[in-house]
Amino acid sequence: MITFKVIYTFEKGVTVTEEVEAENKSEVIGSIKDLEGFVELTCTEGHYHRFDFADVKLVTITE
Repeated sequence: MITFKVIYTFEKGVTVTEEVEAENKSEVIGSIKDLEGFVELTCTEGHYHRFDFADVKLVTITE
């Protein structure tokens, strides 16, 4: 398993970073494509976040 960082960017430069373990980047992309409505996650800093995926302006995935 590889650990990927998924960075959700909102207006005014606000970001939330989530770490996801997956076999490859394609698996992570597939799971992001399925997101809609409200997303709940704990970020890399341990903070709980709940947001509407429609408010996300950019998603970045890195290893």
